[in-house]
Amino acid sequence: MASLSTQNVSSSSQQQHQHEQEQKQQLVPPIIGSIPLYQLEVICELMVDVENLEKHEIHLEENMRFQGWAPMFYDLCGPVYPDLVKEFWIHATVMPKVILSLVHGELFLITESILRKLFGLMNVEGATEATPRTD
Repeated sequence: MASLSTQNVSSSSQQQHQHEQEQKQQLVPPIIGSIPLYQLEVICELMVDVENLEKHEIHLEENMRFQGWAPMFYDLCGPVYPDLVKEFWIHATVMPKVILSLVHGELFLITESILRKLFGLMNVEGATEATPRTD
């Protein structure tokens, strides 16, 4: 009798797994991008190479830190996953206030408020708590 109940549990979990897979397949959005996936290129580099600018006597780092922009230049310098970036953009729908995409069955929304939160820019002007110098 124990083997019969084990088979029932195994059979129902297989059915549930198959049902979940079918649901995920239904969530695959149409490819919206006009560039084929194999032609997309993800460029993985820094937006601004502050160290290189300093070497060439272009001193931006102090002002960048004063204005609270350091996270924008340093915190985003991590690993990049080109296949996920491509998957995001071939399914992306760009609307006036949001970029919407589906990657591996997960919905992603990029809005101005999400970007402000990520960069710590919570007021309309984009500046954080920094105040101008009065010297």
